Amino acid sequence: MEGELTEDMGSGIMDDGSSENSENPINYTFLAIQCAWYSFVLILGITGNVYIILTVWCRKDMCSTTNLFIVNLAFSDLGILLISLPAEFIKDYVGWPFDKLTCQIFAPLNEVFFCVSILTLTVITIERFRAICRPFKPHLTQRKAKVIIIIVWFVSYLTVGFPMSFLMDVQESQNHLRCGPKWSGDLQRRIHTCFIATLIIVPLFITAGGYAAIVSAMKRQSARIRARANSLSGATVTFRHDQFRLEKNAELIKMLLLIVVVFWICMLPLTLLALAIDFGGIDPTTKAVDLLYTLGISLFFSNSAFNPVAVYMMSSELRKGLYAFLNRISKYFDYKFIEV
Repeated sequence: MEGELTEDMGSGIMDDGSSENSENPINYTFLAIQCAWYSFVLILGITGNVYIILTVWCRKDMCSTTNLFIVNLAFSDLGILLISLPAEFIKDYVGWPFDKLTCQIFAPLNEVFFCVSILTLTVITIERFRAICRPFKPHLTQRKAKVIIIIVWFVSYLTVGFPMSFLMDVQESQNHLRCGPKWSGDLQRRIHTCFIATLIIVPLFITAGGYAAIVSAMKRQSARIRARANSLSGATVTFRHDQFRLEKNAELIKMLLLIVVVFWICMLPLTLLALAIDFGGIDPTTKAVDLLYTLGISLFFSNSAFNPVAVYMMSSELRKGLYAFLNRISKYFDYKFIEV
């Protein structure tokens, strides 16, 4: 039912099923619920991600390599919320209002934002693995982190967005125009589905293995710190420093784990549905598949609003930065935010 801007999550869904399943009239009750939910996602996601960007950028002491990657994740989420979601919704119920060139430029951007999110989460995992499991190796500098971010965007567009721009076309469907890929055949569509599925599943295993190793290493570090403290009379300055650093790392890892788990929960349903349609022989024209697709695409967009919630819920450092930023602004309105 949703349109082609998110077809990359499972292009078979968009082209062979849920977007063409019938000529039934619009269910206005469902449309109202969908509008309300997407409005909530837009408000929460845009506000939260903008706050993350401003919180880190306005305080130099918060520009750590991990925070820079989180800011990059916020930018990709904003791209999905500001470009992909509105265009998808309008196109789904009104039709594509622009020409073919605009379709070729903007439609692949959702794939780019999606790929940036996946690669950024993978890079964060590798960076944290090096910092915690390989502490004696050179740490990633801010300059190198910024270079990696540029490479992530370049690779995402070159491998996903650019090739799709040649496939995008404006086609008539259900008496209105749709912007989506024009496949040369089933094989091409299935290859694309496999590519997107691989892009999701491989990083899933990398992040799962990475965080498993990180948690194991942190448990060993905690045991060593406690053993060293027990061998001494009382808590030394070194012990308190090591314990504080371990607690900060644990807080950061919990936040990143929550972001990663929520990301995969939101992304996997649509991916599995696409694979089931292309390779499992499932009829994509049924109402059940249409409903599953709508729920899957809603999860896809909702993830961009969940990320800032996870960040501020789990990171005391970013919460303090947010309160400092809000208080800096609120002084012009004679109001002060109380940190909780």
